[in-house]
Amino acid sequence: MRTTIELDEDLHTLVQRQAQREGLSMARLLGRLVAQGLRGLQAQGAPATQPSGRFTVLAPATPEACVSSAAVQKVIDEEGIL
Repeated sequence: MRTTIELDEDLHTLVQRQAQREGLSMARLLGRLVAQGLRGLQAQGAPATQPSGRFTVLAPATPEACVSSAAVQKVIDEEGIL
């Protein structure tokens, strides 16, 4: 599949040099690096996500990490948000 990405100049240079060292195209190297990064996130136990309406909900790492809607409302009220 074809896509377009923007890299800052320094990162572009690093990727280009690495691709040349490995005898690969930049596209092939970037594809491999993205796949490795995603597999690494899965191996680290990245939080599970679940779509919920317009938002993506992250599963809490532990039950204690859960924030109730009452706690959110309290902060909104105390900080004068909204």
